[in-house]
Amino acid sequence: MTYDDKVNEAIRLASNGNTDAWNYLWTIAQALRVIDDLVDEPEKVGVQQKYKLANLLLVDLPSNAFFDQHKPSLLAMHLTAINAWIDSNDWMEKDKTRKTYALVIRDQITELVMLVAYLTGGNQHMRNVSLKIRELFLKEEF
Repeated sequence: MTYDDKVNEAIRLASNGNTDAWNYLWTIAQALRVIDDLVDEPEKVGVQQKYKLANLLLVDLPSNAFFDQHKPSLLAMHLTAINAWIDSNDWMEKDKTRKTYALVIRDQITELVMLVAYLTGGNQHMRNVSLKIRELFLKEEF
């Protein structure tokens, strides 16, 4: 299963048949990929990708009905996920203990996916898909 297949499956599971929730998570996934590339390998990000990122963040995201309905909860999670990602990048260059923790906290974005599962289907749905989604993104880096 490719990484894109895993992302699509996680989005499918979390969105619980809600098209707006699926589109929200897909928008986030696409934006994060470009942002991560801008940080890690900025010279490889072309103008068209930058335009796409602008459209994702300035048009697609704010016009998404799921995002609009759940904005306070989702924005709080956006904030904490970005903070964890920045901390993770800082710690990747440190000692072994910090690097190990960095590999865990960088995946805070997965909690956004879990929140979407909760918002589309309640606690039981979130619990039903939680470990399935986490299994999709297990890494052998430790």
